[in-house]
Amino acid sequence: MNLLVSLFGAIILAAVLLLAIGTGLLSEFFKYDLRRHSIIIVLISLIIAIIIIALSPFYEAVIGLTVNNFFFYMVMAIISLALGILTFYYWEKEHKYDNVLKGLLYLDFIPVSYGLFILSSAALSPSFIFDTANFSLTVTTVHLAIIIALLLIIISIIAYRFSDFIEDYRITEYPIIYGSMMVIFAFIFIVFGFLIPTISQVLEYPSTQLTLMPMNVGMVLLVLLVVCFGIGVLFKKRNNRLK
Repeated sequence: MNLLVSLFGAIILAAVLLLAIGTGLLSEFFKYDLRRHSIIIVLISLIIAIIIIALSPFYEAVIGLTVNNFFFYMVMAIISLALGILTFYYWEKEHKYDNVLKGLLYLDFIPVSYGLFILSSAALSPSFIFDTANFSLTVTTVHLAIIIALLLIIISIIAYRFSDFIEDYRITEYPIIYGSMMVIFAFIFIVFGFLIPTISQVLEYPSTQLTLMPMNVGMVLLVLLVVCFGIGVLFKKRNNRLK
């Protein structure tokens, strides 16, 4: 198993666990029955699988737009940060689980997981999971889409069934947990943007020099830091005014 398969295979597994467990916990917390939860996770899984399969003939172009594109990671970071801040803001404003907040919580992890699925499935298409003298197993984008959908459904239902046990260890409200995780994923995407495009180029062309940050994106990082600082200042002023 080569480094590329290991890296993006781990990313897919992390994205599946994030979305599946998060959805399962929410459905049980909102007292949805198993049938309703199954419908929700099956719809999410089918939509993700259909999108991945639809993009499969263009995986080389998708690689250029995602895996090897610094700005893809920055866009995903901005989406994650925006969803995290919106989740915090709505919870602080309403302090109740109404339909808007329920929808927002279900939505939080979908863009993050979707972005991870797209870039990983493109990077792994096609990949030899096992390639020996006597046995070879090739995984295509279509295979990955089906595997991802099935894993999402199975793990989400398991999380739903065992959510009572997990609830015993929850120490704060879901909007705080999910909002915090979205902010963390925003910074993870920023780190990915600095590392993965260069690592992919080095794996494809070993003579390529390894650099942590593309020279032409330093200004983008500076702008993101200024935006984050500005958001922090605004929230601090708002909290002081409320006090």
